[in-house]
Amino acid sequence: MTNVRNLASPFWRSSLSSPRSRCLVPVTKFSEWSAAPDPVTKRKRKVWFSMAEVAEVPFAFAGIWRRADGPDGPEMRMAFLTTMANSLVASVHPKAMPVILHRQDYSRWLEGSTADAVALATAYPSEKMVVLD
Repeated sequence: MTNVRNLASPFWRSSLSSPRSRCLVPVTKFSEWSAAPDPVTKRKRKVWFSMAEVAEVPFAFAGIWRRADGPDGPEMRMAFLTTMANSLVASVHPKAMPVILHRQDYSRWLEGSTADAVALATAYPSEKMVVLD
């Protein structure tokens, strides 16, 4: 799984309650598929988003990780949190978007209480983001 949406789910609750299970997922951009197909191609379009301040500068999603048994032995698995889409992302993908953390909240996500972590699961301000062409 890559998306964590239901933060109250028992499946995710133990990971969220343990700061050592939380991580930062570094990205420079992310994509969402359009809700409706392109009228010409009849296919959904992949739309890319980034930060308005400086594109290609890494930012971070709120993530969780755990060890798992893989076919070649122990491995790490991770997922990132999603939340309701802000107005920019919702114009393309109305259901959800990744939880993007403000830089000043990185330590709060990594070290804070469960309540602190869950409180950070909000939509990043749309005015601080751009659609990439």
